[in-house]
Amino acid sequence: MDEYLSEKEQIQVIKTWWKENGTFVIAGLVLGIGGLAGWNYWKSYKLSRAEAAGAVYESLAMAVDGGDPGAAAADLETLASDYSATPYLDQGRLLMARLLVQQGDLQAAAGELEAVVASTGDPELERVARTRLARVLLAAGDDGRALEVLDLSRAGAFAARFHEIRGDILASRGEAQAAFEEYELALKETAEGVIDRGAVRLKRDALGLSPADDAVAEPSGEA
Repeated sequence: MDEYLSEKEQIQVIKTWWKENGTFVIAGLVLGIGGLAGWNYWKSYKLSRAEAAGAVYESLAMAVDGGDPGAAAADLETLASDYSATPYLDQGRLLMARLLVQQGDLQAAAGELEAVVASTGDPELERVARTRLARVLLAAGDDGRALEVLDLSRAGAFAARFHEIRGDILASRGEAQAAFEEYELALKETAEGVIDRGAVRLKRDALGLSPADDAVAEPSGEA
């Protein structure tokens, strides 16, 4: 503002500017305050939703530990209907599958695991679900489908686990040489903690075979 204007002139300039621009200033303040309030509300809403979903998941876990399929199914339905966008739904399905296996309902357990494979956006969780699904299908006698589930292009860091379970499936089918090769491939993987290497060796050696190709071997330095 021009410092040489008189006080009266300054007041008049302010009045004129406010008349011309006041509406926009107020609107900007309202939008700014409203945006901040909306963002805070959204964060609070998301937090409360996550806490509520977590409480349902904890209830489901307790039902699974207590062997109560009815209560567990009710909690899983709540997660599916009200909190499907949270990671608790996939985790809940994994828990439910475990309970269904314990109850001897392999078909229903497979259904829960298939739902995780189909819907999860977490690649690692998908691999966990695939390995569990393959074992459930094997137990149910559907070895062909079990092999399909263990698609090696989806294995990632779980390659050793995929190969091990593929070996178990092939061994159950009497395909000893193919099973031996899968166990060898599992042992060839260098990722630590994915498989029990000692157990895989025992299963491999129990087949009483030798490698078809000496190039397939365990990493050097194995204990």
